[in-house]
Amino acid sequence: MPEPGRPEVRIPAALAGAPGGLPARCVRHGAQRARSVDFALQSKVEVQGSRLLSGNLLGAAGRIGERARAVRVTHVRGWPLCRACARRRALLFGASLVAFWGGAVLLVGALVGRWVTGQPSGVLGAALVLGFFAMLVAAVPFALGSLPRVTRARTSADGSEVVISDPHPAFVAALEGSP
Repeated sequence: MPEPGRPEVRIPAALAGAPGGLPARCVRHGAQRARSVDFALQSKVEVQGSRLLSGNLLGAAGRIGERARAVRVTHVRGWPLCRACARRRALLFGASLVAFWGGAVLLVGALVGRWVTGQPSGVLGAALVLGFFAMLVAAVPFALGSLPRVTRARTSADGSEVVISDPHPAFVAALEGSP
């Protein structure tokens, strides 16, 4: 469903999945392509039924199975990223890696320090909590740097189209000019 005031462009999945099917312009900035990426988009699915009533394991398994049957995947080949988008993706992914592995090192270091010293310590406890939260926070830059978020793309409910929210006019013009 489009957001009010934000235009949408729909590209057939066959065109988006074919090598060279997309223009060499960035969707977000309209700049010339610096890098091409291949990825898959999943459709968003609303599972029917009440979460309150499916509180047991069998109900949850049924909902997961229903969602898996309804999800459609569209493969995209050669998606154009400009230098700014490629840099943004790399920086966010790097920040995610630093937060996750730094948190893991803090967490394990605090546990090893507690085991070696045999005594509780406020510093070790703080390192343990900080490491745990750093690992959780790593999901934020990871999600912000994901290709669907950077490219503003998603797939239609039936998987037949790639839907782009608020594309740059240069991308739209290049798309309309392509065969």
